[in-house]
Amino acid sequence: MAIIDQLGMGPKREAVEIPGGYRVTVTPPAWSGFTEGASIDLTVGQYERYLEWNEGRGLIQNCLPELSRDQREILMSGIGPEVWDKEFKEE
Repeated sequence: MAIIDQLGMGPKREAVEIPGGYRVTVTPPAWSGFTEGASIDLTVGQYERYLEWNEGRGLIQNCLPELSRDQREILMSGIGPEVWDKEFKEE
């Protein structure tokens, strides 16, 4: 588990079982200024590896290499590419 999560300042993560796996919804922490969360559907095997990562037993890119960078970012921060693009668009 990341230090920020240990301090209670990390994103909020919830998982619900869906047919064939789990839907993980991550909401950014309030201090980030972001209010929109995002969800990722994982297979049972991916969810087990997600739990390993979430417990600090590996890097997310090693635990879930088949996910895109954007998908892994959602699991880490709850901030999806649409939000990044909207908030940090080039002027």
